[in-house]
Amino acid sequence: MKPGRLAALAALSACLAIAVGGTASAVPEGKWDSQVLGNVEIDPNDPTVAYVTARYVCSGGTPHLWVSVKQAESRGPDAALKEEGSSGYAVAWSQSHPTSEVVCDGKWRTQTFEVDQTEIVPWSPDPVGFGTLTKGQAYIQFCLIDESTGTLAFSMRFGAIA
Repeated sequence: MKPGRLAALAALSACLAIAVGGTASAVPEGKWDSQVLGNVEIDPNDPTVAYVTARYVCSGGTPHLWVSVKQAESRGPDAALKEEGSSGYAVAWSQSHPTSEVVCDGKWRTQTFEVDQTEIVPWSPDPVGFGTLTKGQAYIQFCLIDESTGTLAFSMRFGAIA
C-alpha cells in the first residue's frame, strides 16, 4: 500500500473510532433505565436499615422512586418474593420512596439509597416494613417512575446482603 493511502486509512480509522466512541456513550433524549449494583449493606447500628446502590438515567418528567429489600425466612433466593403481595410472605422488609434524591438530567448516575421501616403511607397508620434484615440473599426492587407519562425504569433481582 502506498504511504499516502496508509496515512489516509489511519486517519479514517481514528475518526471512526472517535465517532463510534462518542455515540456509544450518548444517552437518547427521554431515556429511562436502571440497574441495581453490588450487594445490599445493612446499617451496623440498625438491621432494619439497608443501603442499595443503583445506576440509573432519566430525563424530564416527574420522578418517583421506590426501593425495597425483602427477605424470606430461609434468607435464600426464594421465588415467592417476586410475586405480587410478597411482603406478606417475607419475614423482613425495608422500603422507602427516596424521590427527593433522584437527579433526572439525562445523565447516568450512580447513587446509594437508604431504605428503612419508618415510612408512613396514606393507606396505613403504621410504618411500612417489618423484621430484621440479616446476611443472606434478598429480593431487591428499584423502581423509577415518571408519574406524568407512566415511563418506568426498574431493576429487580436477588442479591447478597453483606
